[in-house]
Amino acid sequence: MKIPFSRRGLATIALLTLQAGAAFHADAQVVQIATGTANTPLYAVGPIYMSTTLFYRYSRFAYLYTQAELAAAGITFGTQILGVGWQKSTANSTAGPAAFSIYMKNTSTAAYANASESWANLNTGSMLVYSESAQSIPVTASPNYIDFTLDAPFQYTGGSLEILTEWDISAAPAPIATGPFEWVNTTVVDRIYASGNTSLPTTLSSTTNNTDIDNRRPVIQFTLQGSTAAIPDLSSTSLNIWPNPAEDLLNIRSGSPLERIELIDALGKIVLVDRPQGGIADHQIALGGLEPGAYLVRVQTGAGTVVRRVTIW
Repeated sequence: MKIPFSRRGLATIALLTLQAGAAFHADAQVVQIATGTANTPLYAVGPIYMSTTLFYRYSRFAYLYTQAELAAAGITFGTQILGVGWQKSTANSTAGPAAFSIYMKNTSTAAYANASESWANLNTGSMLVYSESAQSIPVTASPNYIDFTLDAPFQYTGGSLEILTEWDISAAPAPIATGPFEWVNTTVVDRIYASGNTSLPTTLSSTTNNTDIDNRRPVIQFTLQGSTAAIPDLSSTSLNIWPNPAEDLLNIRSGSPLERIELIDALGKIVLVDRPQGGIADHQIALGGLEPGAYLVRVQTGAGTVVRRVTIW
C-alpha cells in the first residue's frame, strides 16, 4: 500500500535524511584570498581571457595558493572546497556557449618561478572538479563574483593548492561577448601562468599574456565546508530571512544593498539565482517548482557574503 505524503511531510523526511547523512553542508562558508597589492582590473589574468578585441577564443590559466595564504583564509587540512569564484569588474557577458573546466590539486610547489611552463606539466596529477560544455557568463553588477559550484567537493590536504582553468568559446558566433572581461587582481610574486590564443595553448607564461601579467593574480572566492573560517557576521547589517520553513515565498531583508541571492540544494547545485536591481535591501523570491527539502541561501550584499540554511515545505 502506498501512503501519500504532503509537501510538508516530504520536506521533513528530506531534512531528517540530510541531517543523518553528509550530503548537506550546513556549515558552508565563503572566504576570499586577495593577498598582495591591489591592481587595476585586467582581462589577461583570467580565469577567462576576454580582451577588448574579442579575438582569442581559447585560454588556459594556472594559479598557485601557498599554505600560508590558505591558512590565513581559514582553509586548513581536511577542508572541503565546494565552489570557487572570481571577481569580474565589467558587466559584459558572453554571446554564446563555451566549454569551461576547472582543475585542482594539492601540491608541494612553493612558487611558479619559471618564465613558462607546459600545460601538460601543470595539469599532471590534478582533479577535474568542474566541467560545463555550455557555460555562459552573465551580465553582472560591477564588480561582482562569478561563482562556480564544483561537480564534487575537493578536499585540501595541506601544502599549496593549484587551480587551473580551461576556456573554449570557439563554437559561439562572433562577436563572442558584449565586451572585455576585466578581472580584479593583486600583485603577488610567482603565482600565475597564463595564455590566451587562437587554439588551446600548450605553453603558459608567467610574465606576459598579450600584455604584462607579471606577478598579477585574480582575487578568488572559496565556498567551503568543514573549515574553521568564520562566516562574515552580517548581524550588524540586520540580515533577516523568513519564513523558515518556507513554502511559496522567501523574504530577505538586509541593512546593505542586496547584490546576488543563490539557492543551493543538498547536492551543492545552484538551483536559483536572483540579482536584485536598484540597490534594494528588501527582496522576495518565489519558490515555486522547487522540491521540498533543506537548502542553503547564499546572500551577497554590499557588506559581504553570508550563507544561511532554510527548509522548503
